[in-house]
Amino acid sequence: MSRKKENNRIVIRDSTRRRPYGAKLTLLLEDNRKFKIDAECSLLVSPEIIISIKPSSALPYLDANCWDICVDGFATAGEAELYGLKVAFGFLWGAVRSQYSARLIYHTPLPCTVYDRNNSSGIGMSAFCTVSMEYGIKNVIEPVDEIISSKKELDHRLLVAVEIFTSAKLETTERSKFVGLISAIEPLAFQERYKDREIDSLIKNFKSQIDLSSLDQPLKDSMKGRIDQLKVESVSKAIRRMIKEKLPGDNDSLQIIEEAYGLRSKILHEGATDADLQQKSQEVESVIKKLIEKYVQDLIN
Repeated sequence: MSRKKENNRIVIRDSTRRRPYGAKLTLLLEDNRKFKIDAECSLLVSPEIIISIKPSSALPYLDANCWDICVDGFATAGEAELYGLKVAFGFLWGAVRSQYSARLIYHTPLPCTVYDRNNSSGIGMSAFCTVSMEYGIKNVIEPVDEIISSKKELDHRLLVAVEIFTSAKLETTERSKFVGLISAIEPLAFQERYKDREIDSLIKNFKSQIDLSSLDQPLKDSMKGRIDQLKVESVSKAIRRMIKEKLPGDNDSLQIIEEAYGLRSKILHEGATDADLQQKSQEVESVIKKLIEKYVQDLIN
């Protein structure tokens, strides 16, 4: 590390009054993916941000490959939360890019927790580290640096999609793994609202007919609520449109997702299964990985 970077890191570490806020998250990696981190590692990934990584005790009952990750150096809690989410996404993006499984461990509304370095205990920052590069730690840090260097706002739906996707392979059964993988596509597909006035007129007339019927009021309210859903396109249509936009001309990917989405519905609503579920999971994983890569390229370019 250059003397300038080392000095910047010391300044950030010691500036608890001017940059009091940080964010913390915990990441669980699959067992067969080991990164040798024997002590706390602190990395300067931008001129004003430090990321520290250390083995976590979040799952003491398991011999888990688990990290505590802190990002420090922010003047406001909002800024710490913003970059905490970007760091969380960056680590998950690294898992997608290098094709291994990972899961964020949290029991709060967001996957990262903001803290005040002046009032917190137990979340320290050291100026030295022990890292073995031979286990690919660089492949983890580079994707994080890509994401936090972007000036664009992180879409929370993209974070949800990648969170579901990277954790799906950690499921213990083929059905739960398959359902997790195909479900990761839903947050990526934004459902557009229909702007056709004729559709609005039809919905309004249908609601009027329901009000004039002899049905019980709770049933009337339920039916009118479901009719309102006709104002936006279905999830399946949104998924088809999204795939055509992101992967133009890739009819194989479209067919794989359409068949997989239909099978997901049968699994969830009929308790069905499929003899080729493992192969179909691999196909779905490949397609969604390509879609995530497209979204990330839009984010970082």
